[in-house]
Amino acid sequence: MTAFKGLYNPYELKWGAELSFPSSKALPEYGNRIYNRYPARSIFLVPRAVLSLEKGKNLSVLDPFMGSGTTGVETVLSGNHALGAEMDPFARLISSVSTTVFSKRDCKKIDETYQSIINSWSDFSPADTPDLKGIERWFSDGNLEKLLRLKHAILELSDEKYRPFFLVTFADCVKPVSLMERQSLKPYISKKYKKKTKSVEDSFLSSFDAHYEAIVQMSAACKKASSGITWVGNDASDFETKKESVDVAITSPPYINALDYTRCIKIESAMCGTLSNSEISHLHKSQIGHEARRNQQIDRKVDNAFSDYYMKISSVDCMRAETARAYFNDIYKNLICVRSALKDGGVYHMIIGDNNIRKVAIPSHEIIAHLGEEVGFKWIGYYKYRIKDHRMSIPRSSAEEKIEYEHVIMLQR
Repeated sequence: MTAFKGLYNPYELKWGAELSFPSSKALPEYGNRIYNRYPARSIFLVPRAVLSLEKGKNLSVLDPFMGSGTTGVETVLSGNHALGAEMDPFARLISSVSTTVFSKRDCKKIDETYQSIINSWSDFSPADTPDLKGIERWFSDGNLEKLLRLKHAILELSDEKYRPFFLVTFADCVKPVSLMERQSLKPYISKKYKKKTKSVEDSFLSSFDAHYEAIVQMSAACKKASSGITWVGNDASDFETKKESVDVAITSPPYINALDYTRCIKIESAMCGTLSNSEISHLHKSQIGHEARRNQQIDRKVDNAFSDYYMKISSVDCMRAETARAYFNDIYKNLICVRSALKDGGVYHMIIGDNNIRKVAIPSHEIIAHLGEEVGFKWIGYYKYRIKDHRMSIPRSSAEEKIEYEHVIMLQR
């Protein structure tokens, strides 16, 4: 095992090397702190290591599973250009704010705007109640109405340039005010323990302080102005960018038995206005790894690569086997899209968690690497690290189904 002492060169690691990364909780910095409660956020050390080797090259860096923007932040910090795909509008909002470099003048204006909001928000009438079925049950003591007054003030008093920052800050203050359990990723109200909620003002103050410090640090650390993320599509398995235009791709796709991201953040997303009740079902079923995608046409190469595991899983759970196979089919499509976008010699770095499904061990990183070779990639490197902070909180039926490692494969075009 190689102890982590700072940046490392992934291309010089021995095949299968195990790195010892520090706890991600001990590494809160810059834009990675924007909406820090975002579920299943990947560790920034991998993209930072890759991009540290390419200083001064003005690279185009693609993350087709952008999420809350970990790769995007590291791309901006390194002075490169970020490209991304992401279907969740709330995640796009977070990543856009995370990758924005504010000037000192901007930061001063944001602080002044915050003071105006704090001084007057309670005098505003409530904004419209979000179009989310049963949203009232998540709040008590008139807190929903108070939050909607605060939202109205943000929409009225913040400059359009700064409004996304304030909306993310607002979203982060929702959970402490609500009846949702603090430690649960998915919305949940405990029947056993009554939660002591924060006041709207105190929660917004805490959220603003944390987010304001993050953007100030981000702007101080970034030496180059940034235009943020250029979006190339919504679906990681079906997006388009200019062929052979990307220098490097770095991503962390969802696990097979993935979190339901839409459900995890649906209340905050609805409160911000990025997701309505009518859109939830569609977005929910569109997520890669979701069971609704199991009916798609499966490529023969995917069928062959997964056939042994499919047989073992389907003997006890046919539907789960279909879902897992469809997951690899989506990843196969993603590999085709990314290879088309990469320049010759460009490398696709993928952070992958292996799964156990119905007590069948699935070496996801090996299957994906093999599929990469099928589409024309060369598998040039592989290493792993133990997960020290299991922020996924995915329910597992037994300890053996807990994902202990994340594996990084390097596929070269």
